[in-house]
Amino acid sequence: MDTSSLLQQYGPRESMEYDVVIVGGGPAGLSAAIRLKQLAQEKGTDIGVCVLEKGSEIGAHILSGAVMDPRGLT
Repeated sequence: MDTSSLLQQYGPRESMEYDVVIVGGGPAGLSAAIRLKQLAQEKGTDIGVCVLEKGSEIGAHILSGAVMDPRGLT
């Protein structure tokens, strides 16, 4: 399928614009987003910050085995 036929069938994609996109909703990603908003507020500007998280909610993977060694929990 080419682009024009996809547009005819499904319509245009939805999009949103941000100034900063942070990948990962763990402690580092959240603190980076908060600090960026604080710095922008100090300068009297407003920036759009988006935090992307692959889990079902922010911080869902903080205690997963991929982030820490699970032997400490046993």
